[in-house]
Amino acid sequence: MRSAVFAALLLAACRQRASETTFDGAQVTEAAAVKSHGERLTYVLGCRGCHGKDLAGTFFTKDQPQYGPLYASNLTVEVPEYSDAQLDGIIRHGIHPERKTVWGMPSEIFQNLNDTDYQALTAYLRTLKPVGKKLPPPQFSVQDRKDIASGLYQPAVQRVANFKRKQPVDLGPRYALGRYVASVSCEECHGSDLGGVSVGPEKTPDLIVVGGYTRPGFEKLITQGVPTPARKLNPMMYYVAIGRFTRLTPHERDALYAYLKARADRLSR
Repeated sequence: MRSAVFAALLLAACRQRASETTFDGAQVTEAAAVKSHGERLTYVLGCRGCHGKDLAGTFFTKDQPQYGPLYASNLTVEVPEYSDAQLDGIIRHGIHPERKTVWGMPSEIFQNLNDTDYQALTAYLRTLKPVGKKLPPPQFSVQDRKDIASGLYQPAVQRVANFKRKQPVDLGPRYALGRYVASVSCEECHGSDLGGVSVGPEKTPDLIVVGGYTRPGFEKLITQGVPTPARKLNPMMYYVAIGRFTRLTPHERDALYAYLKARADRLSR
């Protein structure tokens, strides 16, 4: 009887995994393959952009003395300190077990990360060998506190709630993978509905602009950071393209383009 129950539970879990929209390579079970998938996601999701190439943390505001000091934590020594539930709270919900919330962590987009990809990511993080030391918690400067009071700078838990209310348009199963990739990568800079974001004098465009790209032109944009001649590029996009989007598979880049092009066509009507 117990073996029959276990078999039923395993079958249900397999069906759930099969029904999820995931990054390529997620539907694996062998430990080395899961680890490899999780490692790729640390690039695609931008973990190394904030936490450093070796994920041992960075002095995030080193060149901005008006802020902090703020650090991106050393994942190699901090991840082992947390249970699976606590780690999920931090990454996908913006909830810290001691400090209530986290700051600067893009939990607003990681809430869209499905269980299979998330579990591969954390499985990889738990294999990291400790490097260096634990970095200090956030220390808010006068400017930080002004930005928090004005609403310009928000805790991750608040951004999770804000982003949940408005997500990219759902264009159906055909475009599900592209929408998923956009929701856990493009939203961070282009907003929860991909409509662009203004922060002071800086502005990221509505991704309706992809409607003006051919597939080869889009490939050049997201793998080389080179826009069409008629457009200017935010310098940040170059680094995102080189450091993150080159790690997407060709199939994932095809899917992302197809979704963003279909979205542009829908919104242009």
